[in-house]
Amino acid sequence: MEFIRPEHYLPRKQHISDVNKYGIGMIGCGSIANTAHLPAYTKYGLKIAACCDVSEEAARATAERFSIPFWTTNVNELLEREDVAVIDLAIHPEPRLEVLKLIGKAPRPVLCQKPLALSLDHAKLLGEEANRLGIMLGVNQQARWAPAHKALKLVLEQDLIGHIYSIHHDMRSFQDQAGRWWTDMKDFNIVDHGIHYVDLCRYFNPNPEQEWSRVHCTTAQLPQQNAVDPLIYSANVEFGPKGGRNPLMASLHFNNIAKANRSHSNTWWVDGTEGSVWCTQDTLYMALNKHKNVVHEIQLKGSWFPDAFAGSMLAFITSIDQGTLPPVTPEDNLQTIAMTTAMVTSSQEGCVVERADVLKGSDK
Repeated sequence: MEFIRPEHYLPRKQHISDVNKYGIGMIGCGSIANTAHLPAYTKYGLKIAACCDVSEEAARATAERFSIPFWTTNVNELLEREDVAVIDLAIHPEPRLEVLKLIGKAPRPVLCQKPLALSLDHAKLLGEEANRLGIMLGVNQQARWAPAHKALKLVLEQDLIGHIYSIHHDMRSFQDQAGRWWTDMKDFNIVDHGIHYVDLCRYFNPNPEQEWSRVHCTTAQLPQQNAVDPLIYSANVEFGPKGGRNPLMASLHFNNIAKANRSHSNTWWVDGTEGSVWCTQDTLYMALNKHKNVVHEIQLKGSWFPDAFAGSMLAFITSIDQGTLPPVTPEDNLQTIAMTTAMVTSSQEGCVVERADVLKGSDK
């Protein structure tokens, strides 16, 4: 029995009238651009028109590596090019406001690397500024387009497992390498890397009209780790009114300091009244009540890096082409950042944190 095919979950450009008219201007030529964004665009035949970085060496090397016809250290020079129709903003959050103001002089749609910002106030400011400047702003929560996650989402939308009442994620990895930028970043495991799984928890929610309502998070920190903040979190997420009588809950666990790499994994479990679906990064499994003693196993094509980055950009270009909202708007991403904000507060203060309180606090 066939539930899903690779062409359903891998990046597609069939819905775009002429993909070549959407030349991409890459702002930020760091590691993630060179190892994920640009390899993805090259693989899927997207037009890379220009690249820009504050480092002349980085901009030149990136242009040479990917045969990009124009490079610069000046954002204004990139914006002068008529073949740049879309901006991929792959720089750290701090300078994004100033770069958006520059783009506002010659507005282009901007796909901004996740998270939109590290704080709710900064994220709201970026969204408001983009609106004021007439910039279509999307957020590159590219994990939504990782083949395993996209396939899981599409299977869930087939309503095969009935009413979904439990979402669980278990991630085991290691990022405590000395000297890497993330080890010096405050709350990195929650607000930066962990935001992928927080956002996916919301993405897999079958009823997006019912947002998460409260979260309780605990963390642990090893005595001699390199990272300045904990690299383990465990979060319980509630949807709907308090009291534990809600029709959906989620639990998220991320151990990012597991040294034995043979123990590493990334697994999602979704349970419904008519069955369960679970996936690793290369295999999707399904057990249905109506198919007794059978586990359906689907080997998946593609991988998160680089395919998800092409999926995110192609979905963004499709929204430009069709005149619709971006797949991940700043307003949508605010709800994800609100959850990471609540998780940090919960872990530090040892309490349950309400979404309404977090959002209310950002309005002050």
